Amino acid sequence: MQTLTTIDPDLLTAHDIHHYGSAQLEKFEQQMARYFSREYRRWQGNKTVPEEYGVSSFEGGIAAVPTKKVSIEACYDDEYAIYRAFMDRDHMAYTTGYYAATAEEVRASTLSLEQAQAQKYELIIERAEIEDGQNILDCGCGFGGLSRYLLQKFPNVTITGINPSVVQTDHIKRLIRYHDPYFDSERFRLIDKFIDDIDVGGDELPAAQFDRVVSVGLLEHVTNIDLLFQHFSVLLKPGGQCLNHCIVSVDTIPQLLAAEDTRIGDYFPGGHAWPFDEMPRHNTHLKFCQRWFINGLNYWRTLDEWHRRFWDSIDQLYPRHVHNPEELQFWNHYFSLCKAMFLPNEGQSYGNGHFLYQRPR
Repeated sequence: MQTLTTIDPDLLTAHDIHHYGSAQLEKFEQQMARYFSREYRRWQGNKTVPEEYGVSSFEGGIAAVPTKKVSIEACYDDEYAIYRAFMDRDHMAYTTGYYAATAEEVRASTLSLEQAQAQKYELIIERAEIEDGQNILDCGCGFGGLSRYLLQKFPNVTITGINPSVVQTDHIKRLIRYHDPYFDSERFRLIDKFIDDIDVGGDELPAAQFDRVVSVGLLEHVTNIDLLFQHFSVLLKPGGQCLNHCIVSVDTIPQLLAAEDTRIGDYFPGGHAWPFDEMPRHNTHLKFCQRWFINGLNYWRTLDEWHRRFWDSIDQLYPRHVHNPEELQFWNHYFSLCKAMFLPNEGQSYGNGHFLYQRPR
């Protein structure tokens, strides 16, 4: 079903922009999904380590400096109003919701986006064994959704959130400034820096202070996972646990290892889609305990709902005579391209992984 808009249709046509639900956009998404299906079949069963393709998660700085003109700040920080329009209203979670375990259950789920995001947080709580009274590091805390959820659920947890993104930390600071009931300054602290700009183990982040470290949607942007986990091992108490949630491919797909070489690099410069088998290789600084694969149709459904909400808000986001059609097309293609990546093979080739680690006692 097409979403109606008052934007001049001739302007949209002139820029090859098609609304959510239109036959033209659905055809484009189907074509892209067929392309990714062929690529996933091509590399099915490939367990070659990324180093064989010139990409290593054991070397360099924590995050690579993007070579494309579009920066991470541009990706996340240009249009706060857009994020507000399409993300869930309760948590502003810029990662997948969790609808169900299997493709059939995801398609049949009646959960709203808000409920699916809350269910994801509950899954993280269960797998990370988060309990009341713990001191937690939320590394790459985004708009603060997980931190706020934990503060609401557990009256005695304390949380430190790390995030260098201006638009995301401004959102959190706004909630604090207007006395959000859960962002209590005695229980929540925000550090608006890259973790590699922090003296880990020093005064700002003392060693062995956290019971849990959680990262959601962070490792896709990390180049040197080994160095990041070294930092986590310093910050965790002996016996403390670390859970990482990130996008993964089941097999090693060379062209997805470094986003700079692909079209997705326009949206996630410096990003990586690590293979599901990559994280267990990082077993030096933290002890690898367990992993889970989350079916990709969860992200496909999340993105589809984001896309729908984006178009439902289009008249508020852009005037009738759009002065920046390139931005509108940028977001439209973003949703369509990402949906096409998660859809093939009923979500069993490309999805999310949960990876649990522990600092030895």
